[in-house]
Formats: sequence, structure tokens, C-alpha cells
Amino acid sequence: MTTGVRQKIYLQAPALSTGEQNCPVPNQVPDEQCAADSRRFSWRVLAPVVVLIVIAIVQVILAKTAELSPWKGGGFGMFATTDGTAFRRIRVFVEAPERSEEIEIAPSQELQAARAQLFPSDSMLTKLAQAVVSREQRYGRPVKTVKLEVWRTEFKADSLEPTERMLREITVNEPESLNKTRE
Repeated sequence: MTTGVRQKIYLQAPALSTGEQNCPVPNQVPDEQCAADSRRFSWRVLAPVVVLIVIAIVQVILAKTAELSPWKGGGFGMFATTDGTAFRRIRVFVEAPERSEEIEIAPSQELQAARAQLFPSDSMLTKLAQAVVSREQRYGRPVKTVKLEVWRTEFKADSLEPTERMLREITVNEPESLNKTRE
């Protein structure tokens, strides 16, 4: 058995942005400090909410206007669509005086290709084109033009029949200038 003095414990619930004072025991904390604590706490509660709302709005805008996959940029639409990397693909065409062919994405370029698939912006596709040019020239293969196409598989609502739709296409001429900008 222990003997001692029992102390009363006051539980303090956090004040929301109601502006109410939240003091544990009256007359222990000045009213001004309670008001300041309440305002400080309400800002800490609202900041993450505001940030999440901004991210959600930007993600929806980019998904509708710039072909950003709903799985990226915050992922607020990821479970409402099949529009992820499994249903997007990139086709790469290389042209030169002695050749014109479609080539596969090299393993060293898969990360860049996945990024370009999910967000086919000019900058992402240009970086991928630069990587293709560098790799082709490293292996001694001439390159005059690189053409990239980003495709998405969509399914018809009534029959679930798959169809492909081109999202973006970019053609990069003068690959020598791309290599000079990298150096």
C-alpha cells in the first residue's frame, strides 16, 4: 500500500477554431495566454487542411488539362480509374539517314519513361528523348529525329472493349543540340 497525496488531474481538450478559451483550471492561466494559445492551435489545425485542399485542386486540374495520371500528383483519383502505368505506354521512333524504326525503352530509361507516361509534359518527354539520343549515340547508331508517343488504354463503358487513345506526341529534331544542352 502506498500512502500519499492524491492529486486532481485535469484533462485538457484542444480548442478548435471556435475561439473559445481552453484553460484547464480557472484563474491559473491569464485570459490573454488562453486566447493566444487558442489562435495558435487553430492555425496548426487549419494549415494541413489548406495544404491538402490545394494539392487536391492542383492534382485535379493537372489530370484534366495536362494528362497527369490520377494515380500521381496526390493520387486523389487513384481508386476511381484504371489510368496508371499498366494502361499507358510510350512508343519511341528513331529516324536517321540510314534507318527509321521503333525501338524499345532501354532498362536504364525505364524510370524516365514511367515518369513521362504518368505526366507526359514537354519537359518529361524531352528528357526521355535526350536519354534515347545519348544511348543511341553511345552505341554508334545515328539519330536525326526522335519521336515519342504516349498512349492510354481506355475501356468502353458498355462492353469494356479496350481502345487506345494518344495522349501526347513530341518530335525532337536536331538531337545534337539536345546533347550540347546536357553537357
